[in-house]
Amino acid sequence: MRRLWRLLGVLFWLAFLMNMAIELVSRRSVVSLADYMAARPLVFLVNTLLVLTLFLPALFVRRKWFALAASGVVWAVAGVTNGVLLLFRTTPFTATDLKLIKYGATLLTTYLTWWQIGAGLFFGVGAVLLCIFIWKKAPVDPEPVNLTQSVCVASVGLALIWGTLNLAILSGLVALHFGNIGQAYTDYGFPYCFANSVFNTGIPKPEEYDRQVVAELEEEALVPENCSDGNLGKRYYQPVGAGGAKYETPDIIMVQLESFFDPSLWKKNPVEEDPIPFFRYLTEHYPSGYLSVPSVGAGTANTEFECITGMNLDFFGPGEYPYKTVLQKKACESIAFIMKDLGYRTHGIHNNEGTFYDRHKVFAQLGFDTFTPIEYMYDISRNPMGWCRDEMLAGEILQALDTTDKPDFIYAISVQGHGKYPSFEYYCEQLHDMDRFVEKLVYQLARRHKPAVLVLYGDHLPGFEWSREEMENGSLYQTQYAIWNNVGLAGMKKDLEAYQLTAHVLNLLHIHEGTMPRFHQHYFSEKDAGEEAYLEAMQVLEYDILYGEQEVYGGVSPYEATQMEMGTLPIVLRTVTCQEEKILVRGENFNEFSKICVDGKPVETVLVGRGLIKAEEVHLKEGEEITVWQIGRDKVPLGLAKNIGGT
Repeated sequence: MRRLWRLLGVLFWLAFLMNMAIELVSRRSVVSLADYMAARPLVFLVNTLLVLTLFLPALFVRRKWFALAASGVVWAVAGVTNGVLLLFRTTPFTATDLKLIKYGATLLTTYLTWWQIGAGLFFGVGAVLLCIFIWKKAPVDPEPVNLTQSVCVASVGLALIWGTLNLAILSGLVALHFGNIGQAYTDYGFPYCFANSVFNTGIPKPEEYDRQVVAELEEEALVPENCSDGNLGKRYYQPVGAGGAKYETPDIIMVQLESFFDPSLWKKNPVEEDPIPFFRYLTEHYPSGYLSVPSVGAGTANTEFECITGMNLDFFGPGEYPYKTVLQKKACESIAFIMKDLGYRTHGIHNNEGTFYDRHKVFAQLGFDTFTPIEYMYDISRNPMGWCRDEMLAGEILQALDTTDKPDFIYAISVQGHGKYPSFEYYCEQLHDMDRFVEKLVYQLARRHKPAVLVLYGDHLPGFEWSREEMENGSLYQTQYAIWNNVGLAGMKKDLEAYQLTAHVLNLLHIHEGTMPRFHQHYFSEKDAGEEAYLEAMQVLEYDILYGEQEVYGGVSPYEATQMEMGTLPIVLRTVTCQEEKILVRGENFNEFSKICVDGKPVETVLVGRGLIKAEEVHLKEGEEITVWQIGRDKVPLGLAKNIGGT
């Protein structure tokens, strides 16, 4: 028994050293590590005990050296991964990142050199070989494991860990929910924050949540008469240059600009020429302001989630992506669903892979009728880092507007401004390209002489190493938005949270539909409304809609996932011709992602033109079916070509 107690002490000191190593990699400075340990010794102790948890299995095996090595490798990999991610973004490593591994793998060559990738593989293989060597060569405890004694010692250890952790949470030494996840990792340490991201997901049930509370909230804040202007009458819009024609509903286009931010806000900006003159013009002459977003350096999908749903991400688990959790199987009220109820056709557009953040699944849960990712685009142009240029979005947006006779709601996500950035000057060059895209889009919308509202905003700041003290506005979590329009919306200045943006746009258009927009619009109209009460009520609503009894809808949600179509132009298969070992497929709207499949298995396909693709050296068997699928780099089939011909 005494041996086991001594071993537990050894395990504690190993955990202590491992915790130091993890934080050193994260903080990249011995001085910073020393400051953390000196300023927060109890927090460091909590993290050491959490690291100890993975070392406890050594109490139950005779190959103790191997158990220690395996546990150490797990913590080392997690710590190094966090350190590497922090080189390219401000958001640290969370459990949600494990769900994004397949996406991260496609970006390795963008962020890392082949030498760095090779070094990572070398050390990874080395760690595995070390564990194998220890398994074979390290001494094995000659004494058999006394299960009773091991359980006793491990139970004491776990009780100590569990008790200390709960005491730290109850006393406020560490927090369960993080307003700023990057700062939380700095304050509370990597082991605790990562473990929190593993177990703390979704929105916890508010203490005051019940049917009566939701009913009172609905009566007070969710009726149209209680919204900002109370104007419920129809409005007609006469766009500039329309020749007297009036329209009841404007097209609404939202464009989320990747890592778009005004460089002049950075006090150390080395670039003298203004890279975004047209966007600056829009902020000066149209409704605009700062937009507070939930992330910096990464997290595009979370800003997107807040804007589309009107929901505050702060109520979810730390580092959580709702696209990867609750929205995988649950339809959610959104601006797309709201506009559909008003007779709009809803479109999502993204000049990057359709599977990124599972948008090919999630956008149906958010009410989009169509989704056009890069796999359904043509004449693709890329920047030096391999990201698609945003100029191609202008044509896709105009095409979506022209495909229906209904008014359109379009949500477009750009990608050109994505990192990695060789320099700040390179980043500003990409900003300038994006600014020209915005100017081109505005010009084309104005030429249509139809009422249109174009909402432009950045999703987060780029992933450079800077501090809020270096910013003119004192924040790393603020981008800007501007609302170009040809329907007479004045140049109102208003700073917003990302989850308030769509409510603000609808309010300007005197549209008071949807639970979350009405809720925010009521808050806009209440000058004396307290921030704390506003946030508490918002959490109740979000919990009720996503996890609760959906009392706000009378107990049954009115929203179901749409039968979303991929692309706005149908990809058509007309004829299939087989010549010896060659397959010729004729049709319409083929592109480089159109793949000939034999009994569902893709074969090497050559794009000859938009009307012809071919495959050679294919050994067909009788009865095998020839189809055409749109398949991206990750090999996930996104859509089947419509067969209106024959073989």
